[in-house]
Amino acid sequence: MEMTGLIDIHVHAAPSIFPRSVTDHQLAQEVQSVGMRGFVLKAHEESTMSRIKLLQADFPDLALFGSLVLNWFVGGLNPYAVDLALQLGAKIIWMPTGSSRQHIQYYGGSGYTEQRSTTSLLQQEGISIFDAMGRIRSELYDILDMVASSNAVVASGHLSPDETMAFVSAAKERHVEKILVTHPDLRLNQIPLSIQVDLAKQGAYLEKSYLTLLPSWKSIELPEMVASIRTIGTDHIVLQTDLGQAGHPTPAQGYKNFIQFLLNGGVSEPEIFRMGAQNPADLLNIAPPLQK
Repeated sequence: MEMTGLIDIHVHAAPSIFPRSVTDHQLAQEVQSVGMRGFVLKAHEESTMSRIKLLQADFPDLALFGSLVLNWFVGGLNPYAVDLALQLGAKIIWMPTGSSRQHIQYYGGSGYTEQRSTTSLLQQEGISIFDAMGRIRSELYDILDMVASSNAVVASGHLSPDETMAFVSAAKERHVEKILVTHPDLRLNQIPLSIQVDLAKQGAYLEKSYLTLLPSWKSIELPEMVASIRTIGTDHIVLQTDLGQAGHPTPAQGYKNFIQFLLNGGVSEPEIFRMGAQNPADLLNIAPPLQK
C-alpha cells in the first residue's frame, strides 16, 4: 500500500528529555521520502510550535503541525500556555501525560519503566482534571473554551479511564468539535472496549497505536486490535505510531510496519486510508486527501 496522504498524528523526535531515534529534521526527511503527507509533533516537555515553524521552512510541501502537552513543564492545566500555543497555530492540546495523576500512580513517578529520561526530573504531584470535590476543574473549562473557539483538537493524554469519560463529556458540553482519545489500548491508561465504543458514539476519535503492539510496550494483540476497529468503526479511529523512542523502528518505517500488520490482520486498504489519512485531515481541518 502507498503511504500517500497518510499523517502520523502522534509522533516524537529529538530534542527531548527521552532518547529518540530521529531528530525533527530526520523525521521530516523520512516522512517526505516515503511519500507521507505529514505529522503532528508531540513533546512531553514543551510546545512544539517553534520547532514546527523551523521545519516548515525546509519542508514546505509537508503538512506539519505542532502541539502542546499540559505537563508541569508548561504549568500544568495552564490556560496562558494554551492561549499562546493556539495563537501560534498548535493543532492539538493534550491533557497531562507524565505529570498526570494516572501516570504517576501507574509508574510510581513521572518517568517510564520502558524508557528513561536523560535528565533528572523533580518529583511531581499528579495532575487530575478533578478538583478536591471531584468536580471538573475550572481551568479545564477555560482551556476547552479556547480549543473550541480555535477549532483545534483536544486530546486526553494519560488521563485515567474515569477522567477520560468525564473529559469527553466536558469537551462536548463546551462545544469542542474535535476530541481525541489518546492510545486507549496502552496498558498505562487502558480503556475497556465497551467504553471506547461509547466515547466514539459521543463523537470522539480514538487512536490505534503501533506502539501498543511492540514488545516492550505490548498492550494488545493484533487480532484484538482489528476486532476493536471492527466494533468501533473506522469513522472514529485515527492511526498513529507514537514512535520516536530509541531502540524502536523510526516513525515512518514503523508506520509502514503498522500498515502491513493491519493488512495481514484483514484490514483493507480503503479502511487504512480512512483511519490514517482522511480522519486525521478532518481533525486537523485541512483539505481531504486524494486517494489513488
